[in-house]
Amino acid sequence: MPKSYLYSSVRSPHCFKVSLILEEKGVPFERIEIDLRGKEQKTAPYLAINPLGQVPVYEDDRGVHIDSLVIMQYLDKRYPTSQLFPKNESVNKEVLDWIEHSSTTMRDTSHYLYWQLLEPPQKGTDWGEVERLKAQGYDSLKAMEADLEKHGDWLCGDLSAADFSVFAWVYGFKRFDLPESWDNYPNVQSWYKRLEARPSVAASYGQKGQPFKDFLAAR
Repeated sequence: MPKSYLYSSVRSPHCFKVSLILEEKGVPFERIEIDLRGKEQKTAPYLAINPLGQVPVYEDDRGVHIDSLVIMQYLDKRYPTSQLFPKNESVNKEVLDWIEHSSTTMRDTSHYLYWQLLEPPQKGTDWGEVERLKAQGYDSLKAMEADLEKHGDWLCGDLSAADFSVFAWVYGFKRFDLPESWDNYPNVQSWYKRLEARPSVAASYGQKGQPFKDFLAAR
């Protein structure tokens, strides 16, 4: 199998979900760590790889692939075993809807809670904003609970890219005690535990790759 690279950051759920897909499909790759705090994604060498200055980027013998959804769809087409984007159009729409929700609403919930609770602004935490964001997070969990009640073990019926995409954000919700209790979300809790136990999670979460500057020096 040809050599491939994932330019990613340990801080990014978007990178986390792409790593999950790579691990699930058994695709060997080298992880290259991009220092987001140090704005390494905005440096000339990285912009030469991705002019948008974002992570993740996946590079293989067929070129450079940017945007987490594009990467996941590409990987599913190239490595179609255990297909994660259904061929059925209506089911695939459900998958894409959940990915969109996770990349917008759930992303905003996590992002802004982080900057209110873990690295609060100089003027202090806005507890009204925290309450609003947590309510938004609970709305997402309620929607998940409803779909899991309807479909069973996975959000859209069979295991799909939707599960890994949503998991990448729900996994981070625990930093904010969201939810404080699983009592109202038994299906989400079971779903969470099923995914958390998969080897792809341990192989992906918190995994730092070779520093970008070292990779460039050796390349």
